[in-house]
Amino acid sequence: MVFKTICAQDFKQSVKGTVLDKTLQTPIEGAVILLATDSSKFSTTNQNGEFEIKNLSVGRIKLVVRHTQYQEVVLSNLLLTSGKELVLNIQMEEQIQSISGVSVKSKFRKEKTVNNMSVVSARTFSVEETQKFAAAINDPARMATSFAGVVGADDGGNSIVIRGNSPSGMLWRMEGIDIPSPNHFASYNASGGGVSILSAQLMSNSDFMTGAFSAEYGNALSGVFDIKLRKGNAQKREYTLQAGFLGIDFAAEGPLSKKGGSFLVNYRYSTLGILNKIGINVGSGSNTFQDLSFNVHLPKNKSGQWSIFGFSGLSDSRQNAQKDSSLWKTLSDRSNFIYVTNTTAVGATHLLNIGKKTSLKNVLLYSNATIKDEVAQYKNDYATTFIQFNQKIGNNKMALNSTLNHKFSQKLHLRTGIIATHWTYQTYQKALDTNEILQTNLNQNGQTTYFQAYAQLRQRFSKRFSVIAGIHSLFLTLNNRYSIEPRMSAKYDFANNQSLSLGYGLHSQLQLPGIYFAQTNVGGNNILYPNKNLDFSKAHHLVLGYDKSFKNSSRIKTEAYYQHLFSIPIGAEMGSHLSTINETWGTITSPLVNKGIGMNYGLEITFEKFMHKGLYYLVSTSLYQSKFKAHQKEWLNTRFNGQHAVTFTSGKEIQLKNGKLLGFNIKTLWYGGYWETPINIEASKLNQRAVYFEDQPFSEKLDNYFRTDVKFSIRKNHLKYNSILSLDIQNVSNQKNIGGRYYDVEKQTITTWYQTPLIPVLSYKVEF
Repeated sequence: MVFKTICAQDFKQSVKGTVLDKTLQTPIEGAVILLATDSSKFSTTNQNGEFEIKNLSVGRIKLVVRHTQYQEVVLSNLLLTSGKELVLNIQMEEQIQSISGVSVKSKFRKEKTVNNMSVVSARTFSVEETQKFAAAINDPARMATSFAGVVGADDGGNSIVIRGNSPSGMLWRMEGIDIPSPNHFASYNASGGGVSILSAQLMSNSDFMTGAFSAEYGNALSGVFDIKLRKGNAQKREYTLQAGFLGIDFAAEGPLSKKGGSFLVNYRYSTLGILNKIGINVGSGSNTFQDLSFNVHLPKNKSGQWSIFGFSGLSDSRQNAQKDSSLWKTLSDRSNFIYVTNTTAVGATHLLNIGKKTSLKNVLLYSNATIKDEVAQYKNDYATTFIQFNQKIGNNKMALNSTLNHKFSQKLHLRTGIIATHWTYQTYQKALDTNEILQTNLNQNGQTTYFQAYAQLRQRFSKRFSVIAGIHSLFLTLNNRYSIEPRMSAKYDFANNQSLSLGYGLHSQLQLPGIYFAQTNVGGNNILYPNKNLDFSKAHHLVLGYDKSFKNSSRIKTEAYYQHLFSIPIGAEMGSHLSTINETWGTITSPLVNKGIGMNYGLEITFEKFMHKGLYYLVSTSLYQSKFKAHQKEWLNTRFNGQHAVTFTSGKEIQLKNGKLLGFNIKTLWYGGYWETPINIEASKLNQRAVYFEDQPFSEKLDNYFRTDVKFSIRKNHLKYNSILSLDIQNVSNQKNIGGRYYDVEKQTITTWYQTPLIPVLSYKVEF
């Protein structure tokens, strides 16, 4: 029995990967990768930057990567399991040589971003964080609510509010190019949805930015998710199978051919969809989704490095009324609801090294996002239905991003590029009018092209002081609008493990296509486009930060920021309080003008302890204000002005003698409530629809939001595989958080709706 226990704890596994120059993405030959606790376990990279260390004991390990011309990289708390080899993509940054020619060593810090051009309001996040944070459920957006300045828009989806901005102000990017919102059940103009399409099996360490982002990022006002994909194992075929409340996943990876290259693919089908297909109905409707994501690296040849990547998600939510009129107490009881969203993005990348100091990367991407929304009611004979509402929205884009990186020296780095996007849009909407006749409210279509160009220089004046300066431009062919946007950031390490940072940027964002292509019929066949000539929404971002690292693997980070938003579309009619700053869904077809302004300002404090001896925690505090003006003179609260947010995220791992690894994670959220415009109950009864006190916009504050999530997991290593059983309990105290209020036409009352109650999410995963 003792012999079995010892063997169970002595499983061996390999670590392999590639070491690249962080700027040019070229392989580094001669780098030494060694195990920090045993220097006899090491490997040296070959001419392709590849390495492998065999026969390492499973568990948490620490690697050190060294090269005479590059800064030392320390990778802590890497989890090595028996089921799969650990494949790493390590990036190193060149040393700055001192006057005497002796290199100055500077250890890599975990909080540094993958993109070395991002130094303010930015942090890297790992795939493991999306898996271990309570209630993150492999979703980058849900994970990000642990960070300062980020709160969830509502429990029903993963849309996030960054520093008081609308969720629609965020940019999603993958492999260096803009992508549509990668979420199932995504709403029209929000950046989120119900469930993330992205698979944790494919993601690598990535960056998340909350303001004053560098010049390569455009067409966004609030933040950026810059998703990086990992390569599959190029020497060994490996698999992952996962079954849980959300879905059944299967992932495979391995070598593409004997000449090199690799593939990595993941497919998932929703568990509720499977249950519905076998006749087990959970709830009054059905929610089905499936997705496929992949990343294929082709063998490297003289023409450079090629890869193909992408994802596709199909989502279908239906609720069918019962064919029994005795159960029909409200109109919704006799109604059938259909909500379908389909999202696809497929891209190809080409990386070409031009000499030893220059690289050129081209990315071509096609994307499509469609939404179908329909409400129909049964007639009294049950056999037929009549449509109350029908809507379909389609967005198609073809984009090309070309990026050039050049190192003039160890201190000076240039990155420049151009992005061209062709955009096609279609939508129609039909609804019953007051005479119960189905009328076409919207029937729009259009296409246009927009261009982005940027250039930025990173100058490292010394090992302690660096400046990044750049410019971004945006041009829309639809109305010949353009924007020239200066960006700048600087970082000064004024003492050991302490730094100050400063960032400024002018940012702009296109309007939604439904706004640009809104139509007004002025008689006969004469159609006007009242919003076709709208300018971009714009914002000045200013950020000042202080960062201090401690010897016990912890840090404190403080950022103060101010954002001035201007050129915001508002209702053209004098006295209107409509502003796109407050919009979360739907299509605005009324005339707008670029006369709105807004401001967001606040202070964020983060105390973080990276995992050490099995323990990590993250405390994020945000105090902020988010205000806007339309035609009125006074500042008003935006919908998203929560004013405060405090998040506590923590976890503990316990290594048992039998080789099992127990995990406990917790996350507690406390937000200020959002704001609503109060409903005029008497006017609503008279008009048989919701009527608001338009002279009191966003004057009614919802109650504060409080929620605690917990996660339990147990990991077990076996001879040829490892398994993970986890239970994620969202809203463990079953807190009733107010989501909002609406006017119930049938009951003629104002009704409060509440956010998600306690939800257990069970999952079992096997890697082999």
